[in-house]
Amino acid sequence: MKGVKIILLIVYLLALGVFLVINQMTPIPGASSGNGNPALLLVWVLLPLLYFSVLLWIRILRVYSINTFFSLGGLLVIIIHQITAFSYQKREINEYRQVIKNSLFKRYGNVDEEYVRTITKGLSIHVNNQYFNLNTYFMFVTFSIFIAMVCILWIKKKLKK
Repeated sequence: MKGVKIILLIVYLLALGVFLVINQMTPIPGASSGNGNPALLLVWVLLPLLYFSVLLWIRILRVYSINTFFSLGGLLVIIIHQITAFSYQKREINEYRQVIKNSLFKRYGNVDEEYVRTITKGLSIHVNNQYFNLNTYFMFVTFSIFIAMVCILWIKKKLKK
């Protein structure tokens, strides 16, 4: 079991590295970037890391066989965390849009609202730091635990039948 926990730690450290590298690929507010978003190539690394972390959590949770009541309570806590973290990110991106507007105004004396909206939506390189930061990393971690807990509850339900 100790080996599983060490592998899980390594998976999460790799995921943290991916989150931090993508975060650093954000240009400074007001700067232009014509290279597209090379960080999108790294995002795909997170999918197998998510898969492996879920499998490892399932292994861990099966060994400790947590009571269904506590599992449901844990799921509720994770849902609350995800909602809170998502709300925080939404507020942060709105504040970041204002930072970009201020930077553009300082540089050019005016702000093109449509340009700001365009570069701060979707998968633009200008918002990598908004989608890949410590908050979203912890959302990634708790999401993997959530999926594993749902799988465990589903397995328990199937075994009872």
